[in-house]
Parts: sequence; C-alpha cells; structure tokens
Amino acid sequence: MELIERSGFLTRLNTQFDDTINGEGHCILLSGEAGMGKTSLVKAFCNERKGDCMIFKGTCDALFTPRPLAPLYDIIWQLGNDTLTQTGNKGSRGDLFADFLHEMKNLAEPSVIIFEDIHWADEATLDFIKFLSRRINQLRCLFILTYRNDEIHSRHPLRNLLGQLPIDSFSRLELLPLSKHAVDRMAAEKGYSGEDVYEISGGNPFYVTEILASYSSGLPESIKDSILSVCARQSDETRNVWEILSVAPTGLEIKYLEKIVPTYTRMIMQSLDCKILLLKADKLFFKHELYRRTIESSISPFAKTALNKSILDLLLEADEPEQETERIIHHAERANEYDLMLRYIPVAARQAISLGAHQEAAKLYCTAITYYKGQDMARLIHYYESYAYECYLTNQTREAIKYQEKLLALFQQQNDVEKIGDCMRFLSRLWWFEGNRTEAEKYGFQAVEVLEKQPDSQVKAQAFSNISQLKMLSHQPHECMAWGQLAIAMAKKLDDMETLSHALNNVGTVQMEMPELKQLGASVLQESLHIALKGSFHEHAARAYTNLGASSIRLKDFAFAKKVLDEGIQYCEKRELDSWTNYMLSLNARMDMETGAWDDAYRTAEQLLANDEHPSVVTIGPMIIVGTIKMRRAEAGALPILLRAQEKAFETMELQRIIPAMVALLEYEWLTGEKVLSNQELDRTIEMTETMGNIYENSEFCFWLLKVRSQKISVDGLYEKYKSCNHTLATRTTQFWHVAGCPYEEALTLFDGEELDKSNAIKLVQKMGATATYQKLKSLMLASGIRRIPRGMRQTTSSNVANLTLRELTVLQLLKEGMQNKEIASKLFISSKTVDHHISALLVKLNVNSRVKAVNEALKLEILK
Repeated sequence: MELIERSGFLTRLNTQFDDTINGEGHCILLSGEAGMGKTSLVKAFCNERKGDCMIFKGTCDALFTPRPLAPLYDIIWQLGNDTLTQTGNKGSRGDLFADFLHEMKNLAEPSVIIFEDIHWADEATLDFIKFLSRRINQLRCLFILTYRNDEIHSRHPLRNLLGQLPIDSFSRLELLPLSKHAVDRMAAEKGYSGEDVYEISGGNPFYVTEILASYSSGLPESIKDSILSVCARQSDETRNVWEILSVAPTGLEIKYLEKIVPTYTRMIMQSLDCKILLLKADKLFFKHELYRRTIESSISPFAKTALNKSILDLLLEADEPEQETERIIHHAERANEYDLMLRYIPVAARQAISLGAHQEAAKLYCTAITYYKGQDMARLIHYYESYAYECYLTNQTREAIKYQEKLLALFQQQNDVEKIGDCMRFLSRLWWFEGNRTEAEKYGFQAVEVLEKQPDSQVKAQAFSNISQLKMLSHQPHECMAWGQLAIAMAKKLDDMETLSHALNNVGTVQMEMPELKQLGASVLQESLHIALKGSFHEHAARAYTNLGASSIRLKDFAFAKKVLDEGIQYCEKRELDSWTNYMLSLNARMDMETGAWDDAYRTAEQLLANDEHPSVVTIGPMIIVGTIKMRRAEAGALPILLRAQEKAFETMELQRIIPAMVALLEYEWLTGEKVLSNQELDRTIEMTETMGNIYENSEFCFWLLKVRSQKISVDGLYEKYKSCNHTLATRTTQFWHVAGCPYEEALTLFDGEELDKSNAIKLVQKMGATATYQKLKSLMLASGIRRIPRGMRQTTSSNVANLTLRELTVLQLLKEGMQNKEIASKLFISSKTVDHHISALLVKLNVNSRVKAVNEALKLEILK
C-alpha cells in the first residue's frame, strides 16, 4: 500500500531508531483503528532499515482463547535458538523472559522487535511486554507494538499495561484518518467521486483503498459490501475455501485444508496472485482481518457450525492435540461441542496459569461456568473456586465476591462447616480489598463463630489471623496482638508455616508502629518475611515487604523503606503479583512526595490512577498524592480528587487512609481559606482516633486540626515532631525534618520560628514550586507586619511562571504560530482530543478564555518570546 499522509510518522520511527542505536532502547506504541495503515507503516519502515539491523516480528492471534506468548514464540522461531525453545517448553516464564533478554543483549547488530495486534494479546504476552519495556534501555532495540485503539474498552487488560509502562522509555504514535483532500486525489485518479468515497470510508486508508481497488466494481455502500462483492465474483469452489478459512482466525494449515478440500490448489491460485490470501509457514491467511470477519459473518449458522466441526475433528486427530488446546476450545465452542470444550478448558487453564496468564485462566473458567449444564456439584464447585481465585489475583474483586457468595450458599446446603468458615474468611479478605470494612468484619467474625467449636485446623488458624489482620489495618494494636497470638499458637501446634507467617506479619506491623515496641516489631516482621520467602508463600512475602515499607515511611526511615520496597517490587514483578506491585508503587510515590521529589511522585500516582480497575486500597493513596501536589502548586482540579479520596477512605474505616485524606483537605482549607470539611466529618475522625490509629498519623491530624480550625484534641500520646507551635520547639522539630529529608514539613515548622526562619521557610517552599504555599506564607508574614519578604521567581528568569508542562508549552508555541488543533495533533503525533485537553489546561493556568488571549498572556508573562 502506498503511504499517504504518513511521512511524518515514518520520519518519527526513523528518528527514534537512530536515537536507539546510538543510546538506549525505546518502545513505540503505534495505534489506530482497523485499516488505518499500521502494518503498512511498519512494513515501509522495515524496508528502509532492513540493511541496518535485525528485524523480528510476532503476531497476536484473534482466537477465542489466545495462545499464550504467541508473538514471543514467533520470534524465538525466527531466532532459531533451541535453548529458548526448551526453556519455554519447561513452562518457566521468568527464565524464558530472562533468557530472551540475554539473547537480545548478545546480538551483534541493533534490532527491531515488532508485536502486531496486541489488543488480542493474552495476559502472558502483556506481561512480557511490560517486562521488556522496563528493560528496553539495556538493549539497542526499537520495540514496536501495534494495536487497535477502537477495541480497547475501559476494562480491557491492555489499559492496565499502558498505565504501568515506564513513561521515559516509550512513545505513542496514533495514526489518523486520511484528509478529505487526500481521498479526493486518490479517487480522482480512479475516476470516482472523492466526496462519496470519503463519506463512506471516513478516511480509513484500508477502506479507501479497497473501495477504489480494481477488483471492486462501483461504489459499495459499506466496506462489507465491497468485500462481499469480491467474494460473489469467485467460483463456488473458491468461495467454499474462503468460507473454510474465514472460521480459522489464526490461519489454517495446508495439510488440514487438503483433507477438507483435496483440490484446493487450483481454487486459490488467483486469490494468492491478487494477494487476497497469503501463505505463511504452510498456513493460509486472509490478507486482512476485515476480510475474514466479513466473510465469516456472511455464512449461515448451520454452515458455520459444520465448518468449525470439520476443523475441530482434524485438530483432535493430530499427534499431540494438547498442543492445540486454545484452537480446540475455540472451534468446539463454535461447533456446539460443549462437552468437548469443557474437557479441554482445565488443560488450557493450567497451561495459562503456569505462564502467569491469570486473565486467560479466569476467562476460561468463566466460559466453563457458562456452558456447564450438568448436575455434578463437585465439578461446579471446582469451576466456582477456580474462577473466584483467578478473579482475586487479577483485581476482579467484585466478580470474585459474586462467586464466593455462590460457593457459600452451596457449602451451607451441604452443611460443610469447615468449607463455610473458609469461604467466609476469603469473603472477608475480598471485601477488604473492595474497601468495605463493614462487610469485611462481618464475614471475618462469622468465620470465627462458625469454626469456634471445630478442632484446631489450618482453616481455623487462618480465620483468627484474618481478624488479627483487620485489627492491624485499623491499627487497633491490642486486639490485633490478641487475635494474632491465638493464630500463632495454633499455627505452631499444627506446624502451619504459611499461617504463622501471616499472623507474625500482623503482630509485627502494629508493634513496629508502637514507639516502645518498634525494634521488636521490626524483627517480628523480618521473621514473617523470612518464613514466607523460605516457604515460597508469595502473597505473604509481598505483604511483609509492603508493611515493612509502609511502617518505615511512617517512621521517616526512608533509606530502609526504599531498600525494602525496591526488593519487594522486584520480587512481585517477577511473580506477577500485580496488586502488591501497584500497592508498593503507591508507597514509593508517597515517599517521593514526602522527600520533595514531587514530579516523580505525581508521575507514579498518575500512572496508577490510569487503571480504573485498581481496588480502592490501591487508588486512595495516589489520589491524595495527585490532589496534594496540585493543591500546593495552585493547579486546577485538586479539590475534586481529594474529596473523592476522602469518600473512598471513609468506606474503608481505616485511619491509615482516612487521616491522609483529612490532612490534605485541612491543608486545602489553610491554603485557600475555603471551608470544605463538615463538623460531622471531623467529629467522626476524632472519635476514631480515640480507639484506633497509630501515634504518627494521629499526631499529624492533631497538628493540622489545631493549625486550621484552632481545635485541640487529646490523643493517647503525641508524636513530638508535630509539637512545633512555638519558637523553641520549632527549632528542634525543624532539625528533625531536615535530617529526615522532608523539605515541606521542614519549611512549615521553620515558619513557626523567628523572622529569619520565616524568610528561609518561604524560600524553601518557593524552591519546591509550592506556589499556593508561598502565597499563603507571604500573606501571613505581611499580616504580622513583616515587610522584607523574599520575592517569587522573577518573570525574566522564569521559563514557566504559569507552571505549564513541557507539552503545554509546546502546544502554546504552535498556537502562537497560528496552527489549528488538527495541525497541532499531526505535528506532535497525538490525537485532536488530546490537543483539546492541553488547550483547556492552558486556558485554566493562564486564566483566560480564548486561544488568542492565551498567546497574548504568555507573551506578557514572557513565557513566549
């Protein structure tokens, strides 16, 4: 296909490739709807660069259940590396990924790796993409990923991946439709009306090309009619072959087609000549997925069932049908062979789980539940349990709850007491992840009540430890330790190391945050971690890393927190424990904010919030971070996100989430003078601090409550570092915050000192870019009669007085040049909608209501020259 209006994108790929071979590797996300020319653009780029590098290409399949790691195995086949093949056959995904990275590092030439159609990728492939993109800077490699953005809905797994890629190692390119001018020119060359073609095609390059192709007569009303008109002109025998191929999304082997249609060769020669069909590695494919789907949709239901049955029979006759599990399930479902499909689903699920493809496993078990119509209760329970657990691992908490509740009803019918208690315990855990403390405690205590009269068992010990964990999370230390010791004693009696690790984790965490037991708690937590690592209790190890990190941050021991979190994130990434990875990333962001690395904190928090599927316990922290930084920088949008975080925090009934949200909103009141918290909300929080919470967070709440509302409350102990409301204490606490590395807190406590201290404090917040805080402190100094106040950054020395982002500055410069949104989008390789968002942000930050005024204001402020 001729590249039309794609020269800018091709130049971008070439430029990035030149940068790659001279420095660090890079990842390009190339998106656009079906037929937008992604494949043609990549092909043109590869043709230009094939003499400069090694090129490897893998493709994701449009199977009902995608083949795990399909594009990676395509590339391993191209490499011809038997060692990698053997590693893959062993099912050790971590080793396979590491060995592949090692192989790419040892290549003598630069490389280009292409994964096409990752919107069809299985979970294991998405994990590999995440793995390689996070290490791409170690390679002389350009990693190109293509996908259809119109198929990526809000819950699509690819959304999660895009929110987790390291922002400095990838770029996005979105292909846009052809302009009306380009379509007019192309149509005129064929003697057609460009206006009609543009209206039908919407500027989609594939649609335009197909409509104007020589084998398509007239102007069809839609691309489907165009394709079917081609099909209608073929012989009956050729159409029969096309229909067979249309029900095989990953192509069909020649050997199979020959068995179905022995005389197939003469029937497809013309199709191959005009490239409607392609032959690759002894498989026949349609040249474009739209052809396959259009023809498949035109087949009658009865004929479609028969064709799928024919292919299914051939797959079952193969020497090793287990190697074709995904295809067997796909064709069995479409051939209405549901018993056969259900027989192969557990096999495919086990294969997916062995590769860490838990999303695919969940989908398989969901399919089994949908199609199973038998009366075998044990089999149905197995499906429910397996599906619920896979949903739990993949952040589909609501779905996991739904099926655990179904299981509970079944166990109650069977009067299986131990199963009932265990199911309630797991429901308690799921409801906690969902942020609903009430339901979590209800099921937790019901589990204990059900199991109380049962003999000691692992299930009973886990139920006790679950209550201990709930009390730990709300920081009710004495209740936590009481329940924890019951679980510890029972676990030791039963030699149950897994439950022992879990219970020690709970007890150690609350002890570590009690000043008098801090050292003991740290050692207990370390013991929990050691047991978990030794026993390969992955989730418990992740909890230990998380709680060690979180407690160290509260204690302001940032060096140890960083070490623990780095180890924990690496541990969880290797084992695909995404929920825990994300939670620890949110802790990292909190630490970055507290130590003054606001840009890093904001970037991490935004990436986490990009995924709507994260549970509340993961998103509350990032929401507070984003809202707090926006608030301090006087950027728009701070209050709404802080109020949402507060609402979610109260649902958890845990002060470790409620207090940070309340503190941020109290600071908002202090900075703006606007009252946003009700007395009822404050009273509710105060009441909770009387019975729960740790000394560090409770003291911070007391500090801000007194500072903003002049309201003093008594709590059980007050952390001395927040006692800074007089000159003497200010000097002492300022030194603590300085040594700890918390510049913002240092500035606030320093401001409670003498006039020189106040001047130094305002300089410190000014240096951090805390515009709103600077203005607040300045007003307080003026009100107290101080006139010698450090000035803010002079406009002549500030390149960004309005706190514009780099991209917003670029858009502003293009507005100055008179460009319209579509031209800016094309220039920057972004969508027109994204340009709209940037311009809206510009208008808010510059406090103007038009593009012209934005440019004039920027010139006035010397942002533009």
